[in-house]
Amino acid sequence: MKTKFLSLLSLILALLLLVSCGTTPSDKELPPDAARINGTLLEEFTIVYSKKGGDYSARAAEYIQEEIKNRTSLELEVKTDTAEKTWEYEIIVGETGREISKNLDPETKGMQFAIISNDKQVALEGDHFVIAAAAYYFINTYITDVTFNATIPTTATVCEPITEKANNYIFLIGDGMGLYQTKLFEVMSLPTSNNFSDNEDIFYGYMFPYQGFAKTYSQNSDVTDSAAGGTALASGYKTNNENIGMFVGRKDVQSLTELAGSLGMSTAVMSTDVATGATPASFSAHAKRRDLTDIIEKSQKETVEKYGTIIKCGYGSEYAPAKVKALENDVLATIDTLDDNEKGFFMMYEEAHIDKHSHSNEINSTFFALMRFNQIIGVIMEYAFYNPDTFVIMTADHETGNLLPDSTGKFVYSQTSHSGADVPVFAYGHDADVFNGKTINNIQIPKTIASFWGVNNFGNKDLEGPLTK
Repeated sequence: MKTKFLSLLSLILALLLLVSCGTTPSDKELPPDAARINGTLLEEFTIVYSKKGGDYSARAAEYIQEEIKNRTSLELEVKTDTAEKTWEYEIIVGETGREISKNLDPETKGMQFAIISNDKQVALEGDHFVIAAAAYYFINTYITDVTFNATIPTTATVCEPITEKANNYIFLIGDGMGLYQTKLFEVMSLPTSNNFSDNEDIFYGYMFPYQGFAKTYSQNSDVTDSAAGGTALASGYKTNNENIGMFVGRKDVQSLTELAGSLGMSTAVMSTDVATGATPASFSAHAKRRDLTDIIEKSQKETVEKYGTIIKCGYGSEYAPAKVKALENDVLATIDTLDDNEKGFFMMYEEAHIDKHSHSNEINSTFFALMRFNQIIGVIMEYAFYNPDTFVIMTADHETGNLLPDSTGKFVYSQTSHSGADVPVFAYGHDADVFNGKTINNIQIPKTIASFWGVNNFGNKDLEGPLTK
């Protein structure tokens, strides 16, 4: 009882001290050096976001509101740019019809964003999910303490997202996603109905700052299957087709999931395929053949019991907006659970249906799968911008269908099986530049990630090692 009383007394004294120091500004009494932007009291501002910017702009505005409240105790109103204007000063988030938005640098590329101000407005702009990077930059550069006095440039300043030494690692795999699958946005139009996208006109990988290619052959074939391809990406071992987490069917090989778990990191495996599908199985199980589902399930259960790995799979090929939104929310919920661990986390997410639709040469369905993958990339990159200690890498286990442009510029499939084509690699985060402009062996991706964790002997030591600067 005495301890509770002292705690309550301490809380009351702390609150009194806060009030006496002027750290909880009110409408009536503000300290002379209260929080200001370009000389105007912060409490005079309204946060305005671009309604056409969709969820990304709305969430960026909410982030700015929440962080300002956390740092200054002021709770600014949030409005859309379509609301009737009854305020004078604005923090504008996203591309709006406001005159100041027209002065932002149109030359921003990829993950760059721009910031500008005048005597009554501050404007932040970034394409799609990049508005999150702009919001994080604005808060952590200018909203420094309770009584800050920020001066925002009056000429457009182009910036790049803040990155820190990585603690969290997210591995994105587009099954069957070759070069021309990633370019479908260039030749196909977004559907007018059942459109769950953010109206993007680009595959988000091309916004990543670092890009290259990877070779995908397996131990026993120039053309890999998903089992050997997934195992290579998970373990740093080339293996025979059909093998899951094994070296040529003779020994189990450690996956990044298992390595991360052994280092105390939280781990998750997610896929739109079933859990026993080749790629999620490669990151969570060991079996001589991909069709040995009972053995794979038993092995996955052991992985869950030993490392606490979260396995969420089986989202199918339903592309209704509500289904895609539910998948986005599930990905974010999984990440939210993982990032409770101070030692960081590793997560693999696979979009499996680029491959499945390419096998049947259904280019429209392939485009829908790519659009869905884009949505997941977007929410993951948004998380990475708000958590700069996050590393994201994306590639494919192989290409499917040998999709190529024809003489008219359309993309057409020339087979229903996998091809041996090199696949794109996209990377973002601290030290991700080691992947830039290179054509590598796919096993070098997990080896490089392991080296970031201080493990330099991961994977097959007889083949190419991790990338270095």
